[in-house]
Amino acid sequence: MLEDDLVYFSTVATAGSLARAAERLGVSQPALTKSVQRLERRLGVKLLVRSSRGIELTDAGAAFLVRSRAISRELEDAQQEARDLAGGQAGILRIGATPAAANFTLAALLPRLIDERPAARINFVTAFSDALLDAVANRDVELALLPLPERVDPSLEVLHLLEDDYQLIVSDRHPLAGKCSVSMSDLASYQWAGSSKHEFARSQLERAFALEGIALPNLVFEANNLPALMLAVSRTSLVSVLNSRAVSPESLPANVVMLPICSEHIRCPIGLVWRRGYLSSIALRAKALVQAAAVVA
Repeated sequence: MLEDDLVYFSTVATAGSLARAAERLGVSQPALTKSVQRLERRLGVKLLVRSSRGIELTDAGAAFLVRSRAISRELEDAQQEARDLAGGQAGILRIGATPAAANFTLAALLPRLIDERPAARINFVTAFSDALLDAVANRDVELALLPLPERVDPSLEVLHLLEDDYQLIVSDRHPLAGKCSVSMSDLASYQWAGSSKHEFARSQLERAFALEGIALPNLVFEANNLPALMLAVSRTSLVSVLNSRAVSPESLPANVVMLPICSEHIRCPIGLVWRRGYLSSIALRAKALVQAAAVVA
């Protein structure tokens, strides 16, 4: 019962509405209300309040939401470990990848992992590397494929898999579009579309400009996903970069071209990251499949 109450509370908090939460869970609104009230009586605090914007968390509710999600993940891990020890093949794999690594990751896992573990469930998410590292640290993701930063939290394990490179993307009307390749000095005078401040690709570019003694270019457009960056480049004179494995030239907008960047200061090591300690059997299998795919990549 407590496990159900935690799930119901988390869903209401996320949905911001009893009606939306009830629809997502497939239960009635009165059942949800009773569940939250039961949890509040058990804790002796008010978790949710009604406002003009819908259902909102109290300060105690916000703190409890973080803790309750951690408890739910620990319970899932405990259940999975018990199944693993008993030789079961069910379970949940929570795995993430950056947009640049998503196609590679899914190609490595599918359909083989589903064929081998038909009773399992795979929860696959994409995010830029800074968000994925936080997700692994917070146990929201068990295993993640991403560009490896120079330093990671000591609580995390890292496995280097392969080296990727960066490509410049510009519209076919851009002055750089006719070049065979570009240098960092070629890029300095143009306006940029880029990812968020702490994302790996942006950090690597800023580092390369600094090492070559070139002032940082003007960043005028930021986005947290590749489709938005590609669209911005296709409709403007902005330039941007992406990993060569992120997309094939054929999948770019029709008027966008990719160009190699010549710089010894830009590198993109790709690898797996997970928390130290127990990895479920399905995560270990996923890790092995991704490693095998990296060998032949």
